[in-house]
Amino acid sequence: MARKRQARRSHEHELLEEFLGALTLEGRSPHSVRAYRKDLEALLAALAGPLSEVRPRDLREHFRQQLTAGRSPSTINRAIAACRSFCRFLFEEGRLDTNPAQALRSIRLGPPLAPKHLTVDEVRKLLSLPDTAAPTGRRDFAILMLLYNTGLRVGELCALNRADVRLPAEGWGALQVVGKGRRLQRLPVNRPAADALLAYLADRDDSEPALFLNRSGGRFSVRGIALLVNRYLRAAGITDRSGPHLLRHTFATHALRVRPNLRAVQELLGHAWVTTTQRYTHLELEDLQAQVAELPANT
Repeated sequence: MARKRQARRSHEHELLEEFLGALTLEGRSPHSVRAYRKDLEALLAALAGPLSEVRPRDLREHFRQQLTAGRSPSTINRAIAACRSFCRFLFEEGRLDTNPAQALRSIRLGPPLAPKHLTVDEVRKLLSLPDTAAPTGRRDFAILMLLYNTGLRVGELCALNRADVRLPAEGWGALQVVGKGRRLQRLPVNRPAADALLAYLADRDDSEPALFLNRSGGRFSVRGIALLVNRYLRAAGITDRSGPHLLRHTFATHALRVRPNLRAVQELLGHAWVTTTQRYTHLELEDLQAQVAELPANT
């Protein structure tokens, strides 16, 4: 019985590889192919029987369980799209007699909730907290400044190396970032953020390539940055919002208010679709300061 199950799994794996290969030939991005692989491997692992015996109710039950487990509707809809494409491919190639996903429908989504962001006064308070008289404080200040002034994803921040940073003595600096889909992007760094980085790097006397090092002398993890940011948010009295992504949302909102050019903000955030940028930006009724990205350095 175990041997039979193993043979079935092996056959299903071959079918999956054939499907993913077809997607690659169609020109799908490596990121999309990886996402399809992840979703479909989870689906195949959850199915009790062979693909030839799968019925629409089996697929509906799988995705219903995903929703119950707490996965977001948008993530489940991506998996449903992968399932539909996979089953259609197998049916059209004659590997399935019927297409069990033909009538499978996506979860209906309501209007997206506006992600929260920080006000200018909250940003000022947050940036005033690191003790820049100490090396650790200078490091923390540089991290907060970079997240707020560039809109970096936390994973992109953790992956930065010192070689990715260009900091001239005067004027703006620049970062070379590898974003989603392995897209190479060059981001501007304004003078306050560049000065914060220069002050932090002046403390470094090691040969580690990582831009930001934790207290153990290793590269920061995503979780480590999240803990650091949340600690300062709580110290600033901000308890209803959390996470490094909050600073990315704040950057997008403030940048668009200063320069109302959605496409420019989309490029800075590295979004593939402008609709994603729209969900990030929230114009406040109050008048934001004209140079919100030029918040003074912590002195």
